[in-house]
Amino acid sequence: VLDVACSTGIFARMAAHVVGPVGKVVGIDPSRAAIEAARRIDVTSIVEWRNWEGSRLPFEDETFDVVVCQHALHRFDDPEAVLADMRRVLAPGGRLGIMTWGPIEENPAFAAELDAIIKAGLDQSGVVEVLLDAFAYHRIEDLRALVQRAGFTDVSCRTVRMLAALPGVAQWVLVYPSLPPLSRAWRDCSQQTRIQFLSRATELLRPFEHDGVLRVQASSRLVVARAPFARPPIARAPAG
Repeated sequence: VLDVACSTGIFARMAAHVVGPVGKVVGIDPSRAAIEAARRIDVTSIVEWRNWEGSRLPFEDETFDVVVCQHALHRFDDPEAVLADMRRVLAPGGRLGIMTWGPIEENPAFAAELDAIIKAGLDQSGVVEVLLDAFAYHRIEDLRALVQRAGFTDVSCRTVRMLAALPGVAQWVLVYPSLPPLSRAWRDCSQQTRIQFLSRATELLRPFEHDGVLRVQASSRLVVARAPFARPPIARAPAG
């Protein structure tokens, strides 16, 4: 299993427990900080963690049975090219799994963060644009077409909704500033701006807290596809 743009490796570690000792899971990410964090968390070293520099995946053709990318497709400048490279490293008939966020309106934790960013005046730092990029691939028909253009077959796409159980509001609002895209702007903003952000985020999320647990809906799109069993022919220029 290959987990592309694995971040700190939540999915890769879960996959490693599924495949067991006879299988292999590789987590790869362009961020060195993310890979270092993944290695620290994975104290048993059940996943092979690798930093990824450049556009091409550093693996031979037909290396993996499964390739996944969870909530990270928006990080790539050319997602179709990355998907085509995922197809290259998949064995014939191998499976692809892509998960992207649904629209921000269906993800109230992120919507609260966006509202608080704007109310606190942090939107001048480019944070809003980066945050909204995470929701760029929420249209099912666009996702299906993107994966098909990358050469996959048996493409299906559906909405996955869950009720996320998070720490209490007082604790959770402090998580926002520690994560991208807010973390960089947070370091440079004033104390008054921070107070305004935390106050507004707390106000918006408080109705979702019950018995000390923040319960909010999370909506994603799940794409499942298969690498073709036969390689598509290579286009060649006509003779002469």
